Amino acid sequence: MGGLRRYLLVTVSAAALSTSALAADIPARMPVKAPPPVAVPWSWAGFYIGIHAGAAWNHAAFADLGDNTVPPIQNRAPAGDFWKPDRAGFIGGGQIGYNFQSGSVVYGIEADFSGVSNKYSTVVNPPATFSGVNATTELSWMATVRGRLGVALSPTLLYITGGLAVAHFKDAWGTIFLPTPEYTSNKTRTGWTVGGGIEHMFTRNLTAKVEALYADFGDWTVIGTTPANIGFYRSRFEHQVVTVRGGLNWKW
Repeated sequence: MGGLRRYLLVTVSAAALSTSALAADIPARMPVKAPPPVAVPWSWAGFYIGIHAGAAWNHAAFADLGDNTVPPIQNRAPAGDFWKPDRAGFIGGGQIGYNFQSGSVVYGIEADFSGVSNKYSTVVNPPATFSGVNATTELSWMATVRGRLGVALSPTLLYITGGLAVAHFKDAWGTIFLPTPEYTSNKTRTGWTVGGGIEHMFTRNLTAKVEALYADFGDWTVIGTTPANIGFYRSRFEHQVVTVRGGLNWKW
């Protein structure tokens, strides 16, 4: 009985020593790192609002169309375009829009409004059909509603744009010998615009852009209103506007 007890004690001790040795031989478990977070690509989709500033060139053309009666009352022939100013002024305002994105293609709509400081006056010496005249043209504000279509190159967007343009012009001219202009126009004109630009995304919400737009507002005719032209003589005004501006947008 005593021998059996010693045998069991030796067996249990040997088994315990063997288990300890095997445990010592097992390498310690290496710490497991959590998988890196999946990066969500930046998106151009969504609403945005922003501000812009730059330069606007008001390219105008003033024309004398001559006598509107048949035969001419005073035999005054048309003189054609006699003044074509092209002066730059400051433009600044704000814009709001919405973008959609499908892969690298970005498309959407944008509306903007800009105040413009662009007024130019001078004395013009047109053809010999009439004496020198005082001439003034002014662009006071401009607004557009445009579609945009572009391609996203990483955080940079290249785009083209076009749509409706509206602007307000004040034009006048008349002989230097009269106290008031013979021909005046104070009109809000509708036209079309087309252009393009580049926009860069600095954060998920903040972007900056540079764009150029060409807008054509056509031409229109007015009839003289002073006694000097008897109400029969006509003048034509024409305007195109080129803008180059930079802007900041906040997207959400």
